Amino acid sequence: MNTRTAVPILLLCLTGAVGFASDDDLVPISFADNDLVYEFVGQVTNFPPTPSEPLGSSHQYGYLSMVPGINNVFSGSPHDETTAVLTFFNEVTTTESIGDGPLRIIDRDGTTTIYLNNAPASFSNPDSFRSGTPVQTSRLHQQAIVDTAGGTFTAVFFNTILSTSTFSIDGTTFRLGQRGQAFRATVTGQLNATPPPTGHFGGYAVGNGRHRD
Repeated sequence: MNTRTAVPILLLCLTGAVGFASDDDLVPISFADNDLVYEFVGQVTNFPPTPSEPLGSSHQYGYLSMVPGINNVFSGSPHDETTAVLTFFNEVTTTESIGDGPLRIIDRDGTTTIYLNNAPASFSNPDSFRSGTPVQTSRLHQQAIVDTAGGTFTAVFFNTILSTSTFSIDGTTFRLGQRGQAFRATVTGQLNATPPPTGHFGGYAVGNGRHRD
């Protein structure tokens, strides 16, 4: 199936089989300690310093490529951003940047929002990954370690859920965790020689087994 075929399928899925529902027959997605929560694919665009963000800021966006307990995270083929049912968008501000030889260690704080997508997303339009309806928001702290010589980076995200909303896919109602639950994500990426985007990445998230107010 080509992308042109997948587009109407995505729209049909999101306007018909996918929607919001009551808590009847709710399937909670586990965020228990060390449970795999989801896998994801994304890109990052970093921004230069401004008076309000003197160390710069970053947008990180993409889609969930696997969620245990949800069989249909894609509406069709190919499995990519154009058919992804759940997308995410991180908005973070850089709070620290330290050099160590070829390494650059960067701390950032902000938010992560996961969306039930309502139209095909495109990496050429980062805002398309936040055009859907929010189903989970969380507070985010992240540490990224950039190998400036090799052009690669790793990162760890620490998230605490602030709010969730139920949603349905193919008639089944889901909820991604609960308010106060924590999870962490591990990311591996490659810098782009000619931004934008600044880089490409993939990773996975696991439950942190803690509750915070």
